[in-house]
Amino acid sequence: MKLYSLLLLFLPFTLLAQPTGFSSVKDITSFKTNFTKASQALESVSSDFVQIKNLSMLKDKITSSGKFYYKKGNKVRLEYKKPFYYLMVLNGGSMMVKDEQKQSNYNTHSNKMMQSINNIMMDCMSGNVYKNKDFTTQVFENPKEFLLQMTPSTSMMKKLFSKIEVSVSKTDYRVLRLNMIENGGDNSLMTFSGHVLNKPLDETLFATK
Repeated sequence: MKLYSLLLLFLPFTLLAQPTGFSSVKDITSFKTNFTKASQALESVSSDFVQIKNLSMLKDKITSSGKFYYKKGNKVRLEYKKPFYYLMVLNGGSMMVKDEQKQSNYNTHSNKMMQSINNIMMDCMSGNVYKNKDFTTQVFENPKEFLLQMTPSTSMMKKLFSKIEVSVSKTDYRVLRLNMIENGGDNSLMTFSGHVLNKPLDETLFATK
């Protein structure tokens, strides 16, 4: 389950309960245009992140932290550094997962679920989120943020999540938070900070072998 949760960093629009402090976006066409434009202009991203995992079976929350990298051309690196080391690198159709004990390599094209999640993430980064049929999404806003509430529309995604929430900055459409809510009520909240946009990133960060 952790592997698939790691892959869902960015996403695609059903009527859900309006979140507290937010109102529905009135001009959805303008939002889509601006979000797509910002995504297409994005060459790279690097940021810090903190993830808080809430598990119903555990009293205490599990907190992790690390670094996130994205480079145009379907390249993502998610590197957990605390409290344990865990690395996921996605480069086109190749994926590498590494922890403190072993390294595993995958071809996302050979696994329908991995391919679907890969497509969601890359479609969002390239501004093509609205063409994805695995999720439906409603967009809300407050003075500082847009909130994308996604609900699965396919049986495959419904097995993993009940809802996914993505908070996006109104100033430059950076992803600020990602909340992945599972069917049983457990959730993982990732908060991103210290964004550096469009700075050259070394190709070695995205090596999968």
